[in-house]
Amino acid sequence: MSHITAAHFADSGVVERDGRSLSRAWMAHARCIVPAIFVFAPTIYWLWQRWTMSVWHNVHGIFIPFVVAYFVRDVLRSERNPEAEQSAWGFVFLILGLGMIVLDSAIRTQLLSAFGMVVCLPGLSLLLLGSRRTKALTFVWILAFFMLPIPAAFIERFTLLLRIIAAVGAEHLIALFGMPVVREDTLLLLPGARFVIADACSGFSVLYASVTMALVLAYITTSWLRRLIVVAAAFPIAMACNTLRCTILALLVHHWGPHIMDTFLHPLSGLLTFGVAAALLTFLGTTPEMRRRTA
Repeated sequence: MSHITAAHFADSGVVERDGRSLSRAWMAHARCIVPAIFVFAPTIYWLWQRWTMSVWHNVHGIFIPFVVAYFVRDVLRSERNPEAEQSAWGFVFLILGLGMIVLDSAIRTQLLSAFGMVVCLPGLSLLLLGSRRTKALTFVWILAFFMLPIPAAFIERFTLLLRIIAAVGAEHLIALFGMPVVREDTLLLLPGARFVIADACSGFSVLYASVTMALVLAYITTSWLRRLIVVAAAFPIAMACNTLRCTILALLVHHWGPHIMDTFLHPLSGLLTFGVAAALLTFLGTTPEMRRRTA
């Protein structure tokens, strides 16, 4: 047998063994993943309802599972070895997370179940992918928490602060147009019109989504300076975009009446606000080379 033929059969044997090992590994994963999907199905459905409730809620959360899946796939593709050193520490996360789900079945907050589901993710990773890969995915499992809605009771004072910031900013911007405006806390009094900056207009949803996106951009870039810039810019960019949105809506209410807030322009303004914030954050968080490759 020639050396070439021998090498060919040797390589074929290695590929065949690697293929069998990879198939066995994914079969083992499926035996754990499929039951987990059934356990988490009610929680996933509840999260879906929260994500699709309106643009003023945790709408960005709908994209987080796809981002997490992409980063997990990227880490797995970077390693050729399908075998993993499973870690029994995964049971610690699973027991803790499943305990939250069981507890929530009694108190029925739904959010506790969602939190428990996310806690289970690194546990499944330790059991299926091993400690080395799980460590490489630390940021990804932390990012998964950002798909959870934050209860209004936890951020009530912060939301009020954001409303005041938006009201003060809108007051000054409206004055630049030469229009008389009087502010009473979060109420703007315009000639013949009143515009209230309510919780939905506080900008918290835009801020939450902007911070999440800034963290993702900071993760994919290699420059520490750029990471600091994009994370630090998330708050002022979100607030500036939301203030501009409130100003435009107040002017629309002044010219066309309060019924304009019941049209599609109101939710559309929320989507456009995040679109502008996302574009600015992407510009700050990516290098010119990355933007050229994307284009």
